[in-house]
Amino acid sequence: MNLVEITSQKEWDAFVSALPYAQFTQSWAWGELQASLNREVKRYFIVGAHGNEPDAAIQLIHQPRAIVGGYWLAPRGPVGQIDAKLLGFLEKELVLPNGVFVRVEPLTSSAKIPSSYIPHRFYNPSTTALLDLTKSEEELLAAMHSKTRYNIRVAEKHGVTVREGTAEDLEAFIHLSHETSERDQFLHQSESYLRKTFQVMSAQGYARLRLAEYRGKLLAANMEIVYGDTLTYLHGASSSESRNVMAPFILHWDAIRCAKAEGFKTYDFWGCNPASESAVDFRPRWEGISRFKMGWGSERVSFVGTFDLVKKSAIYKVLSLFGRV
Repeated sequence: MNLVEITSQKEWDAFVSALPYAQFTQSWAWGELQASLNREVKRYFIVGAHGNEPDAAIQLIHQPRAIVGGYWLAPRGPVGQIDAKLLGFLEKELVLPNGVFVRVEPLTSSAKIPSSYIPHRFYNPSTTALLDLTKSEEELLAAMHSKTRYNIRVAEKHGVTVREGTAEDLEAFIHLSHETSERDQFLHQSESYLRKTFQVMSAQGYARLRLAEYRGKLLAANMEIVYGDTLTYLHGASSSESRNVMAPFILHWDAIRCAKAEGFKTYDFWGCNPASESAVDFRPRWEGISRFKMGWGSERVSFVGTFDLVKKSAIYKVLSLFGRV
C-alpha cells in the first residue's frame, strides 16, 4: 500500500462522493470549512501496491491544543475499503506534525480494529438512523410507525407549508436553534459556527435550509447537507408555539420526498442511540429524538466507533489522567 497526499478537489471528490453512503465530513468542502476556521487539513488516498486506484481515503483536520500541540481528527473516516490490514498500514505510515494522537472513526461496522487503536467516546455519532430512498413513497409510508403517519396528516390538515430556505433565512434558523437548545436543555453549535457552516457548504451546493411555516410563522427548520448519494439532516430547530400542528413531521416528509425525487439513495437522520442501553455510546437524553428518528421506518446502523491512534504515549497518558482526551 501507498499513502498519497491529494491536493486536487476534483480528484478527491470524484472518489469520496462516489462511495455508497457518501460522507460529507470527508468531502473537500468540509475540509475547506475547517480550514476557514484556521485548522490545518490533510487529505490522503490509500492506494494498493499493484494499482493506481485508491482503496480508501482519509481527510484529517488538526485540532490545536495549547502547549501539547493538539491532535488530528478524521471525522467519519477513513472511508472506502476498510479492514484490519488498512488500519495497520495507517498506524505505521501516517506521520503528521503537531499531533499527540490521531482520532479516527472508520466507516465500517465489521472491520477488526487493531489493539493499538484505543477506543474513545464518540466524536460523531457511532449509531445513526438511515432511510432507504430507493423504496417507493407507498413503501416508505407503510414502514413508518402509525403515529408518524398520523402526525404527517395532522400537519397537512392544519395547512403547514414547507419551502426551501435561502441565505436570507439563515438568521431566523439560528434564532430558532437557540430557542430549541434553551427549551430542551442541550448544547448546540455556536451561532458563528452554524453561520460559517451554511455559508461555506452552500457555496459548494452542499448545504440548504428547509422551513416549515404555519400562518406566516416559522415553526420548524432543518439544515441539510447533500453529498454523493446521501442527504443528511445535520441540524434541526423547532418553535415552542403551535406544537399541536406537528410541523417537524411535515418538514421531514417533504425533505424525504424531495431527496427521493432528486435521486438520493439515503436519508441520514445523523445520530441516534444504539439499540442496547448498555452500549458505551448510549445516552439516556437521546431517547426521545431516537424514537422520533426510528419512527420513520429507518434502519438503525452502528459503526465500529471512535478510536485514538497514539503518537506520543507519555503526553497522551497525562492528558488521559486529567480527562483531557
